[in-house]
Amino acid sequence: MTGTLSTAHKSARWFAVVDGRRVRQLRHQHGLSPAELAGQADIGLSTLTRLERARQRRCRTRTLARLAVVLGQPPTALIASPPNQTG
Repeated sequence: MTGTLSTAHKSARWFAVVDGRRVRQLRHQHGLSPAELAGQADIGLSTLTRLERARQRRCRTRTLARLAVVLGQPPTALIASPPNQTG
Protein backbone atom coordinates (compact mmCIF):
# COMPACT_ATOMS: atom_id res chain seq x y z
CA MET A 1 0.00 0.00 0.00
CA THR A 2 1.36 3.38 -0.92
CA GLY A 3 -0.38 5.85 1.39
CA THR A 4 -3.88 5.78 -0.13
CA LEU A 5 -6.90 6.07 2.10
CA SER A 6 -9.96 3.92 1.79
CA THR A 7 -13.15 5.62 0.67
CA ALA A 8 -14.74 4.97 4.06
CA HIS A 9 -11.89 6.73 5.84
CA LYS A 10 -11.96 9.74 3.52
CA SER A 11 -15.65 10.31 4.18
CA ALA A 12 -15.42 9.75 7.93
CA ARG A 13 -16.74 12.60 10.05
CA TRP A 14 -15.20 13.61 13.33
CA PHE A 15 -17.39 14.53 16.27
CA ALA A 16 -17.00 16.30 19.60
CA VAL A 17 -19.30 16.64 22.57
CA VAL A 18 -20.18 20.30 23.10
CA ASP A 19 -21.21 21.98 26.34
CA GLY A 20 -24.42 23.69 25.25
CA ARG A 21 -24.66 25.83 28.37
CA ARG A 22 -21.18 27.22 27.71
CA VAL A 23 -22.09 28.03 24.11
CA ARG A 24 -25.22 29.88 25.28
CA GLN A 25 -23.26 31.73 27.99
CA LEU A 26 -20.63 32.91 25.49
CA ARG A 27 -23.29 33.90 22.98
CA HIS A 28 -24.95 36.08 25.62
CA GLN A 29 -21.59 37.61 26.58
CA HIS A 30 -21.08 38.60 22.95
CA GLY A 31 -24.59 40.06 22.76
CA LEU A 32 -25.60 37.75 19.91
CA SER A 33 -29.01 36.31 19.21
CA PRO A 34 -29.15 32.64 18.23
CA ALA A 35 -29.82 33.67 14.63
CA GLU A 36 -26.84 36.05 14.61
CA LEU A 37 -24.44 33.43 15.98
CA ALA A 38 -25.71 30.76 13.60
CA GLY A 39 -25.38 33.14 10.66
CA GLN A 40 -21.87 34.29 11.57
CA ALA A 41 -20.75 30.69 12.19
CA ASP A 42 -22.42 29.54 8.96
CA ILE A 43 -24.38 26.80 10.71
CA GLY A 44 -28.10 26.14 10.82
CA LEU A 45 -30.16 27.88 13.47
CA SER A 46 -31.76 24.54 14.35
CA THR A 47 -28.28 23.05 14.88
CA LEU A 48 -27.36 25.85 17.28
CA THR A 49 -30.61 25.64 19.23
CA ARG A 50 -30.21 21.85 19.59
CA LEU A 51 -26.66 22.33 20.87
CA GLU A 52 -27.66 25.02 23.36
CA ARG A 53 -30.59 23.03 24.77
CA ALA A 54 -28.48 20.06 25.77
CA ARG A 55 -25.83 20.03 28.46
CA GLN A 56 -23.84 17.66 26.31
CA ARG A 57 -24.55 17.26 22.61
CA ARG A 58 -22.52 15.64 19.88
CA CYS A 59 -21.64 17.81 16.90
CA ARG A 60 -19.22 17.76 14.00
CA THR A 61 -15.80 19.20 14.75
CA ARG A 62 -16.25 21.60 11.83
CA THR A 63 -19.32 23.04 13.59
CA LEU A 64 -17.37 23.27 16.84
CA ALA A 65 -14.54 25.14 15.11
CA ARG A 66 -16.91 27.60 13.44
CA LEU A 67 -18.63 28.41 16.73
CA ALA A 68 -15.29 28.81 18.51
CA VAL A 69 -14.04 31.32 15.93
CA VAL A 70 -17.13 33.52 16.21
CA LEU A 71 -17.10 33.32 20.01
CA GLY A 72 -13.36 34.09 20.19
CA GLN A 73 -12.53 30.90 22.06
CA PRO A 74 -10.36 27.87 21.41
CA PRO A 75 -12.53 24.89 20.44
CA THR A 76 -11.55 23.13 23.66
CA ALA A 77 -13.38 25.84 25.64
CA LEU A 78 -16.67 24.59 24.17
CA ILE A 79 -16.12 20.87 24.74
CA ALA A 80 -18.10 19.26 27.53
CA SER A 81 -16.25 17.78 30.47
CA PRO A 82 -16.67 14.05 30.86
CA PRO A 83 -19.14 13.07 33.58
CA ASN A 84 -17.63 12.16 36.95
CA GLN A 85 -17.44 8.43 37.39
CA THR A 86 -17.52 6.89 40.80
CA GLY A 87 -16.21 3.48 41.12
